[in-house]
This record gives sequence, C-alpha cells and structure tokens, in this order.
Amino acid sequence: MRPLLGRLGGYLPATVALALPIVFIPTIEDSFILPRASIVIVAACVGAGLALLVPGGPGLGRLRWPLIAASMATILAFAFSISWPLSLAGSYTRYESLPIRLAYLGLFAIAVWLLRRRRPRDWVLTALVFGTAIASLEALLQWSQHVAYRPDGNLGNANLLGALIAMAFPLAIARGLRGDRFTVAWWLGAAVLAGGLAATTSRSGALGALAGCLALIVFSVRARAAAIAAIASTVVIGGALFVIVLSPLRLLNDDPARLRIHLWQDGLHLIAARPLTGWGQDATGLALGRFLSGDWSPGVTFDRIHSGPLDIAATQGLIGLAAAGWILVVLFRGAWRTRFASGAGPLAAACVGYTVWVLFNFDWAPATGAFWLLAGTAWSAVRAVEVEPVGGAAAAAQPTGGPAIWRSAAAVAMALFAVAFGVLPVLADTWYLQGKSELSVLVDPFQARYHWGLGQGLVAQGSLSRGVEELRRAADLGESEPGLYVELGDAEAQLGRLADARSDYRRALQIDPYYGPASQRLAAMGS
Repeated sequence: MRPLLGRLGGYLPATVALALPIVFIPTIEDSFILPRASIVIVAACVGAGLALLVPGGPGLGRLRWPLIAASMATILAFAFSISWPLSLAGSYTRYESLPIRLAYLGLFAIAVWLLRRRRPRDWVLTALVFGTAIASLEALLQWSQHVAYRPDGNLGNANLLGALIAMAFPLAIARGLRGDRFTVAWWLGAAVLAGGLAATTSRSGALGALAGCLALIVFSVRARAAAIAAIASTVVIGGALFVIVLSPLRLLNDDPARLRIHLWQDGLHLIAARPLTGWGQDATGLALGRFLSGDWSPGVTFDRIHSGPLDIAATQGLIGLAAAGWILVVLFRGAWRTRFASGAGPLAAACVGYTVWVLFNFDWAPATGAFWLLAGTAWSAVRAVEVEPVGGAAAAAQPTGGPAIWRSAAAVAMALFAVAFGVLPVLADTWYLQGKSELSVLVDPFQARYHWGLGQGLVAQGSLSRGVEELRRAADLGESEPGLYVELGDAEAQLGRLADARSDYRRALQIDPYYGPASQRLAAMGS
C-alpha cells in the first residue's frame, strides 16, 4: 500500500500543474477562479496527507523555518483581521483567504516531500507548459472569433493567462535548448505560448516572460559572466518598463500606468495604518476606500492595490511580507548555488517571471498556486543535491504503532479540511447558479455572496423583513461590494427604517467614496 501511495504522490504535483491552466466548471456561477482555488486547497491537503502516510522524503532544509514563519504570519493576520468571516471564506471570485494562503505554502511543501526523483520533477515542468499551451490555444481561438473581451483562455482574466505564460515560456525555451528528442515539440509550444501572450495583450505578462528568459541566461553562465548578464538583464527590463510607461502602450486596455501609481500611493497609507499584521486576508476591499485620494477609474470599486508585495503588506502586514521575502531569498540563493548540479535554474527563472508579473498585479489562485508549486519543485531539486536520496531501507524503517496512528489521524484531518474548504464551496456555487441560495448558505455559511443572493430572492418574493435579515447577514460577513449596502438601504427604507438606510448608504461610501448610487440616495434624503 505504501509504495502505491508513494507513486500517487509523485504524480500529484504534475496533475495540479496541468489542471490549474485548463480546469474550469461551466455549471457553477464562478466558473473560472473558484475551481482553481479549490484545486489549490484540495491538492495541498491531499499532498500533505500522502506525505504523512508515506514518510521518509527529503525535509525542507533551510526553508523549514521561513515556511513556519510565513504560516505563523498568516495565522496572526487572521487573528487581527477586521473581518474574520471574510478572511476565512474569502471574498467572492477572489478567495485569498486564510485557507488558501496556507494552501500556497502547502503546495510548496508537498512538492519537496513528494518529488523524490528527477523524473516527477520534469513531469511538473512538462505539465505546466502543456496546460498553459492549451489555454493559449483557447485564447488564440477566442481572438480569431473576435470575442468582446480580452482573450483569457478560459481563466477568467487575461492577465492570469499572462502570468502562467510568464512562467511557462522560459521553461519551454530551456527544454527546447536541451536538444532532446522532443526539441521540435518544445519550440512549437514556445511559439503557441508567444501567440497566446500576444492575444492577451498583457503588458505585465510580457514583462514577466522577458524577465524569465533573461533569468534563464543568468542561471546558465558562471562567475563574472553571470554578474554581467544580471546587470544587463536589469537594464533591459528597466528599458522595457520605460517604453511601456512613455509609449502608447501605457494606455493599452484602458488601464493607464498612472492608475497603478495612484493606487500604490494610496495603498502605502493603507499599510501605514496597520503596518505589522495588516487588515486581514481579503479585507483590502473593506478598508481601501477610506484611503483613496481620487476617483482613479470612474465606475470601478477597488479591492486590491494591484501590486503583490503591497497587497501582502496590506493584508498580512510587514511581518507577512518579510516572511514571504525570507522564503524567496533562501529559495533563489539555493537555486543559484546548485544551478549546474540540480537543474533548478529553469524553474527558478520561471519563478522570476511570476515575481516580475506580480509586481503589477496581485496574487490570485490560478497563477499563484502554479508559482508556489514551481517554487517547491525548484527547492526539491536543490534538496536532491544537498541530501542523499532516501532509499527503500530507510522507508521500511519508519516507526509503527502510536506515531503511525497519529499520522493517519492527521491525514484524515487533512481530508476533512479539503472537503470543507475545497469541495463544499463548489457545491454551494452550483446551487447558487441554480437559484438555490438557501442551500448554498448551509454548506458555505461564511460566504457573504450567498446570503446576499438569498436576501435578494426573499425580497423579490415579498418577504421584505426576512430579506433584510439576510442582506444584513451578508454585510456582517464582510461583503465588499458597495452595491449590497445600497440594496440593504433601499430595503430598510421600504420598512421605514430611514436611519438604518442612511447608515447603509454611508457604509457603501466607506468602501467606495465615489460610488454614485449611494451618494445620490443620501442626497435625496437630505443627508
């Protein structure tokens, strides 16, 4: 049984790498993000359970304490969150909650524990490139059909596909340069990825892919040449960014570069207000509005600062940002030291591609899950060089009895966690699409959007008082869409609760001070 579980564990990271770019569920309301978020959580839990049942794999080494520190920082941010329910369930279509932040670290760890040979590590690389190439082909098909939205390869957002390509492109180039029997396939894959990137028109994705390829060069040369290559690469990336800011590219997709600069400036004030532990996972949408100094994009309510480091500092504080930085420093240092012996260079280059992309975006499960999986795979390659492989004799010598029982119990707990936070939300969203919000709130009671939907249904049926109760519950659970509070205020006004209605409209303006419907209603009430 144990050898079978060991083989399954070796396949799991590659399965996740293949699934993240291509899996979506058209029978649920959030067809694109929620399935990938569920994959991240379920994979981390199942992988941890397999590692418990099949012990004897390589340890985390120098990254043990950085990962523990990052986990503790995540839990600390949750403990001091301004909305515990929101930080537990995550905002709808975002889900950067406590469970998924821990699951990212879990993906890293299981890649180290389960990938005990080079071939399974190569499978992860191949699976991500293949899956992203499929998504890129879908994007090219969407582009050829002149769809009304930016081609996204069924990821739900074009920049997410750009992030995956930023990681997959340097991997495909590295394998193509190896010159094995699949060389033509790797170069064809690289061409497809380039086409998909062009279809997305993702500037950050292009910057990330360029940075990843330049990092590939740096990791492939030695001594003084590496230093020269690193300096030249930095100059090239700076020049590319300069071109984007000063050329017509800055206005691409109605997303001017100055918009992010304004958001970053306001985000720094948000961070300064709670610098150590942050506002809590996914709570940016509740807090950012009071720090906005202008209506930077009329009609848009911002729930992110649109820069990964700043968003982590806002939600998990400088403690969380420092812990994440600690992990990356140790990871890249280890990959650099063993780059010629471990084969970790291409994987580290792919991580560089994501790191550049996320400077202008924010963590999101379809891309961030792939990043942490690749990072763990790279560290697995490093650890393979640092320690002797664990053989069958060592595995056979594992203790039995009491400790084995505790490992089995912990594995069962991991499975239950996967069901609660990875499976039930998908079931709830299935019922939500079918108009059965009363069932959705039973299996995912902390997701504010389902209570909002239930309240809307009750109001439409004429049950105004019960509808207001559900809308109020959605507000208490941390819904960050100002539209909820306007609907709640309207319903309160119908019940004659004008003071409560005014309070609801004001709360909508706390979230988005430029939200027109709330301002109009307050003006009509003479407030």
